[in-house]
Amino acid sequence: MLRGDRVLLRATTKEDLPVLHRMHDEVETAVGASDTPWVPRSLDQVIARYEKQEPDPAVVEFAVESVSGGDLLGSAVLWGIDSYNRNGHLGISLLAEARGRGYGTDALRVLCDYAFRIRGLHRLGLETLVTNTAMIASAEKAGFRREGTLRGHAWVAGAFVDEALFGLLAADFS
Repeated sequence: MLRGDRVLLRATTKEDLPVLHRMHDEVETAVGASDTPWVPRSLDQVIARYEKQEPDPAVVEFAVESVSGGDLLGSAVLWGIDSYNRNGHLGISLLAEARGRGYGTDALRVLCDYAFRIRGLHRLGLETLVTNTAMIASAEKAGFRREGTLRGHAWVAGAFVDEALFGLLAADFS
């Protein structure tokens, strides 16, 4: 288990799936967090997929839990791990009631610490829609620098949206 000031990152369990599934059912939020079209998925489908899932060495998924009350707040992922070039990408997704309370920034910091100190990565990338001001603020507070914009990169709910690219080097992480 990884501990921050406000959150714990731990392995996702089957028992977490009903709560995490609520994020998928927030269609407007979910379409902005995925690079594939949203489709309805029942909890039974999510559980079946979880049970069939094979480990992927390029992906590490976590449940995000509050330090104070042990409440499940969302999920975090280190993905696209390239062990040769020593880089990867980060993502977080929080339940609606956990947003805007500093959990996202703390989760990013804990995830960065894991990626740099435990996994020995050199560089982390983070991509988000330019409309996701909360993620942009959390990324900047965690030390990420904006490195560019992909214009009209994401199709979201009937319109193309720009995507902001952020990066963080291990040497710049404190």
